[in-house]
Amino acid sequence: MSLRLEWDGLDRTQWEALFAAAGRTPLVQSWAYGEIKAAEGWMVRRGAVLAAGRVVALVQALERRPGGLLRLVRINRGPVMLEPGAERQREVLALLARLGCWWRGSVLLMAPELGAGDAPALLAGLSLRRRPAPEWQSAWLDLSLDADTLRRSLKGKWRNMLVGAEKAGLTVTARSDGPALDWILERYAELMKEKSFTGMPVDSVRRLAAAANAGDMVVLRAMAGDESVGGVLLVRHGVSATYLVGWNGEDGRRLKANNLLLWSALGELAARGCRWFDLGGIDDQLTPGIASFKRGMGGEHYRLAGEFWRI
Repeated sequence: MSLRLEWDGLDRTQWEALFAAAGRTPLVQSWAYGEIKAAEGWMVRRGAVLAAGRVVALVQALERRPGGLLRLVRINRGPVMLEPGAERQREVLALLARLGCWWRGSVLLMAPELGAGDAPALLAGLSLRRRPAPEWQSAWLDLSLDADTLRRSLKGKWRNMLVGAEKAGLTVTARSDGPALDWILERYAELMKEKSFTGMPVDSVRRLAAAANAGDMVVLRAMAGDESVGGVLLVRHGVSATYLVGWNGEDGRRLKANNLLLWSALGELAARGCRWFDLGGIDDQLTPGIASFKRGMGGEHYRLAGEFWRI
């Protein structure tokens, strides 16, 4: 059955309904994330792949014409599949690969939402060339599981630190208002400066918050008495959510506040209708300590296939 790619035919309500129906979805393919990239000068294209009139996949692509010459098409962690099966996935990937075409002056850069182990079979014969870039890794937690099952899946050391935070009497609040966002972003900016690292720019997070639906940005704050000792920022997209920003003060590190914050996040997100929680990236080379901490939560680890190009 032949597939057809239709660009920009869905409004936001239609897109988000299909996006939610897909279940486990990446933040970077969400409508709100596309609004960030539009503010950065990209032309955002949102496509629906159809088979016999039904939508079988979604794809959000970013376009630019550097120097007014070649058209650059960037797809990050797409497509979002609505119909299961490797055969259908390969058909969709083959359709998208044709966006890279020399005689149309179009260059495709695609980091597909595809596991590294599946790439050889699904990308064979599509004339996609691998770029030398790190492969994205992270883990998904299934929020449909009950609390006891999720707690048993925690690694022993991680669970012990959680018990310590609980015994320390820390409390956690969850908010989605502007002052809560300001609070966590001020500390996030200070942390990036103090530790000399570059995360998602504060301005981009603010653009994401402005574009997100009400309640999609969730700030959890850990308190020791009247003192704020740690916080995390999560973002909901469809029925999935992603860990975006974290901060711990000196007392928060000592009291293992981050363990309690992320454990509390699981229940809070489930209560808000989320089925899946992405830990927001695991990098064993650049941030081994953070990677080890995230692995301690268990979940389903994944490693994507990397980035490819075609012209």
